[in-house]
Amino acid sequence: MRTEERRRYPVYVRRVPRTWWLRTGPYARFALREFTAVFAAIFSLILLLFLSALSQGREDYEGFLQWLHLPAVVALSAVILAAMIYHALTWFRLTAHIQVIRLGRKVVPRSVVAAALVGVWLVVSAVVAYLHVWF
Repeated sequence: MRTEERRRYPVYVRRVPRTWWLRTGPYARFALREFTAVFAAIFSLILLLFLSALSQGREDYEGFLQWLHLPAVVALSAVILAAMIYHALTWFRLTAHIQVIRLGRKVVPRSVVAAALVGVWLVVSAVVAYLHVWF
């Protein structure tokens, strides 16, 4: 293609700022939800470090437990917990929009589907907490 043809038929490309997604709520919430995956990766890394310390022997395991008690690691764990709760709740809300459950000719409302998912999550969490405390 010759350069004079390119100049003759210009293409309009609108300039968009890099933070365009912050201007609307749905895009910002979507970006925040996707960013919480970083915290899931950090949590996975901490679990891998835990398994590594556990496999190295008692001294490394106890050193890892001491590292977990550092204030910065406790704060990081709190941030990870908050991010994972947000991630799970938005995932349940998204699932309620995608999954259509029909009972005969009636469709189960999205709010009921999301509430059922959260309820199952809470029950499973309670069972895991019970088993963790008593066993």
